[in-house]
Formats: sequence, C-alpha cells, structure tokens
Amino acid sequence: MGLHIEFDGIGDSETRAHIESALRQCICEAPEDEEWDVAVTSYGSYCIVLVKTAQQARRKLFFLRALELVEAIPIWLKQYPLR
Repeated sequence: MGLHIEFDGIGDSETRAHIESALRQCICEAPEDEEWDVAVTSYGSYCIVLVKTAQQARRKLFFLRALELVEAIPIWLKQYPLR
C-alpha cells in the first residue's frame, strides 16, 4: 500500500518529478494498511489536483501552469492537512 501519484496532461518528466517531490514532502506516506491516491491533471493554463485518502478527499483547481504547482501545493496542503 502507500501513496500513488498519477499525472495527466503533463508530458515533461522533470516537471512531474518536481511535483511528485513536493507532494511526497507534504503528504509523506499513507498508513501501512491504506492506499492514498493523487491525481494531477493539467489543462495548460490551469491544473486540478485531487488527493484521496481512506477518510477524506481534497480537490483544488489551480489557475497555474504545472511547474508552478511545486510552490502552490505545499501552501494548499498546509491549510488543509490530510489525516
């Protein structure tokens, strides 16, 4: 089990790696008996991030390009921590 991150619309592997690193730093790892899912979808000038745990889900529409998510995701998840 653990944290599963899926990307859609982000073709640049370096951008995906930076976003994944930011997500893992904020979320850490899911509890041993749970699987948490993250979906990051880019539509060019905006992105949607969906984080689903066993107990809750968080979704955010960012009016940012994918690379700008690296700074925005930690701010968002600190405001609404996952449990």
